Order: sequence, then C-alpha cells, then structure tokens
Amino acid sequence: MSHSATDAAPGLENLRPLVGKWHTEGRQLDGPLGPASPFVAVETFEWLEGGHFLVHRLDGHFGGRAAACVEVIGLNDARELYGQTFYNDGMSTTWRVEAADRTVRLNGTWSKDGQTLQVRYIGRVIEEGNALESKWEQSRDGREWTTFLETRATKAQPLPTTSVGP
Repeated sequence: MSHSATDAAPGLENLRPLVGKWHTEGRQLDGPLGPASPFVAVETFEWLEGGHFLVHRLDGHFGGRAAACVEVIGLNDARELYGQTFYNDGMSTTWRVEAADRTVRLNGTWSKDGQTLQVRYIGRVIEEGNALESKWEQSRDGREWTTFLETRATKAQPLPTTSVGP
C-alpha cells in the first residue's frame, strides 16, 4: 500500500487528511456496543495502489473487549463515496460517506442483537491535520439520535506546521 497523501484518484481528494497512523482514545457511552467503558485503538488510513480506494484499519479495545475492523472507502458506479466495513464479529455493512472541509460523515444501518439501528459518524480533522475528533450516534427511528462513542485521535507522525518567515 502507498503511504503518500497525494495518491487520491479524482473524487477522493477530500479523504487525504485522514491518511496516516492515528492513536485514538475515547469513551464508549452506555449503548449498542455495551456498557460505558474507555476506548483505545490504533487506526491507519492508506491508499490502495492506484488511489481509487482508501483502506482504514482499526485495532483497539472497548474496556477489556477487543475491537477491530477493516473499511474500504471508494466511489460507487454513480461516483458517490461509499464505505464497506467488515468487523471482526462477522458483521459487514455498507455506509454512505461524505467528505468535505476536513470533515467526514458516514451514514448507514447496523444490525445488533436482532435490531436494525440507524448509525451515523462525524469526524473532523483539526489542529493543522494532527488531530481527529469524532462521535458515533445511533437512532431507532431516524429522528432522535443518541451518542454512543466519542473519540479523539492524534496523528502518530504529526504534519509539520507552517511557520512565517523570520
């Protein structure tokens, strides 16, 4: 896989700020993943050769329970962003993805314990690209949303800051 942030194929340029290795910490709130607990993970975003797909890998823990996923983000036939996620518990989902102005949004459904929940994610790249704040929300009816996970990620290798000349 390529590590360059400039390898994005046309239509995927807004995903460039995600590229890299991130150390993620947060708090799972009481909700569909279980009881309240700390969340820690290492996440990587890398372009698949050719830049047509961004591969996201997560390896972490909710409290004492392991969590992992692989997500592939690309364009569908209608040239819209989508993500296909595969979790380590055998579940797979397709998400609608939007990316603009250093903000990424995912929307989709998630089946858990015989129920289908509407789920959405919003992540914002901040601090000159060196941090990512995000939250996950769920809804049973699409009108009332409840946050179930809040995180903050720090880039493992921060991007250099621009400085004004002497």
